Amino acid sequence: MQKTLNAAIVGAGSIGGLIDTPKSVNIASHAHAYAKENTCSLKAICEVDKNNRDEFIKRWGKVNTYASTQELVNSESIDILSIASPTKYHLQNLQEALQMSGISHILCEKPLVLTQKELTQIKEELLKSDKKILINIIRRYNPIFIDLAKQIKKNGFGKVLSFHGNFTKGLLHNGIHMLELLNHLFGKTCKLKSLNVKQLEDDLSGEFYIECENAKGSLVCIESIDYSLFELDIVFENGKIQISDGGDTISIYKKVPSVVYEGYFTLKHSRTLKDVMQKYASDSLNFLLNENHLKCKEILKEHIKIHEIIFETIKKERQL
Repeated sequence: MQKTLNAAIVGAGSIGGLIDTPKSVNIASHAHAYAKENTCSLKAICEVDKNNRDEFIKRWGKVNTYASTQELVNSESIDILSIASPTKYHLQNLQEALQMSGISHILCEKPLVLTQKELTQIKEELLKSDKKILINIIRRYNPIFIDLAKQIKKNGFGKVLSFHGNFTKGLLHNGIHMLELLNHLFGKTCKLKSLNVKQLEDDLSGEFYIECENAKGSLVCIESIDYSLFELDIVFENGKIQISDGGDTISIYKKVPSVVYEGYFTLKHSRTLKDVMQKYASDSLNFLLNENHLKCKEILKEHIKIHEIIFETIKKERQL
């Protein structure tokens, strides 16, 4: 019989448990993912805000509550830990979790840490750890996106000609999702160049040129709108893929002979995949639980490298 893993969440706010409820169709929070996973049992949360603690228990049932990670570490026997606290606390949360011998799995929200200095402090410890550790860059663990990456790498759409993406909330805080997606679809990011950017408090918005191993294109981070945006258009020799609705909708178009102009070709809609991201919190948890250590370590290295590229870009802009 498979062992039931004792789980805990550090940060019981929005993504920790308050972005959805047990009745929600979408599985968006760590709490909801644990509730759906029969090999895990949520035992405790660490949350300083009493209102969040009370609301979390109201939604997800009785759990032990703590005001600090250290209290949780000293009081609970935990196998798997979700870090969903504000980014400024990630370094401390990670350091404490890595020292807790009983923890075998860690799932940390993105960005991993807030600064290049913090990344330098924690990088080697993460990579040397025998724990299974992933950064929750959600599309990487989604079965449909995994299959899409395989199709592209098998040349199922022909050569990649170009891509263009739009997103909000900064290069570090949301652009990291876009860069990871490009990394997954087209190989490692080789170049990230700022074209016309604006410095935010700890981040950048604006236009960026991207080179991956197998594709080149552009991204735009828009900060002047009050709604969330995440979309990517990819043009191939034999068609086009449109990713919209934050990745929840993937539309595929194929090159076909034009019915109007003899000898010409046009694009025809082939199929649309919807509700792609409906279970994204469960997708991440299941990937962490079921993939082997080697694969998880490989992905962790890739995601740390993407953080390094972003931090280096932010550093260059601040020096100008």
